[in-house]
Amino acid sequence: MICQDKRPTVKNAFLFIISAIFLTASCAQKESAAYMLRPHEDLPKEIAADNSFTKIFLAGTIDMGNSKDWQMELYDRFAKMDGRYILFNPRQEHWDASRPGEMDYQVRWELDHLEKADMIIMYILGTSKSPISLLEMGLHAKSNKIHVICEKDFFRYDNVRITCEYYDVPLYDDLDAFFENIGR
Repeated sequence: MICQDKRPTVKNAFLFIISAIFLTASCAQKESAAYMLRPHEDLPKEIAADNSFTKIFLAGTIDMGNSKDWQMELYDRFAKMDGRYILFNPRQEHWDASRPGEMDYQVRWELDHLEKADMIIMYILGTSKSPISLLEMGLHAKSNKIHVICEKDFFRYDNVRITCEYYDVPLYDDLDAFFENIGR
């Protein structure tokens, strides 16, 4: 009579552990998704509590709502990418600075979400003045989380270029160059 040892071998145990790790990792992966959060809005509770999202602040030209809505273009691009993103967008659809407390709320919302962000994408349009964008760039130049897109016809382009170079901040000429670079 032949007795078989039914105890797991080291090899079988190793294969079981590796399989369990891959199974756990594949089950833990979540579907790609993108959400936009603006001032005076709330995310669904399950999204706000989910730490699998990369939080991105969309800093840059708004010109009191008169500039092109590049924030929606960014949202559309992130929505088509693999990954999970929450985009913090300071652009309000119905901005009214005359409302009591609105300016304080807006500035504090922006400062708070700039701090919460894992990445800051700053897009400065060439036709703008963007003084608040320059202020925010200065505040976060040393954060290692800011990426600046600045059109070359921006009146202070050289200041932006030199500051980015000095603090080793990635600088791009347009959105396409930015997305080409982060896709690598």
